[in-house]
Amino acid sequence: MSGRFEASWEVGLYQVDIEAEACVIQCEITNLVTAEPQPGAWSSDWDAEGYHELEFRVVSGQAFDTDGTSVDLGRNGCAELAERYAEYIEAELWRHLNAQQLTG
Repeated sequence: MSGRFEASWEVGLYQVDIEAEACVIQCEITNLVTAEPQPGAWSSDWDAEGYHELEFRVVSGQAFDTDGTSVDLGRNGCAELAERYAEYIEAELWRHLNAQQLTG
């Protein structure tokens, strides 16, 4: 029996602030998988310890200048931020999901 399942999450957009770039982006989670630990499994560390995966896409974004005026990042700007800050964005999305579970 496999311990892998697709976890449920609230469908919607999640806001991620990227302070280093003075940007706010809206992200949509497109896939979420959680594999429960299987201590007796010897096939891999991941099977024995469990793992989780998350995929997302950046839907929109705003950049702010020093006066607080916002500018739409557009498709290319969002793609650039998604690539540059992928690990940070993923960590923030996990933080949002974990907070939902606690309040849920």
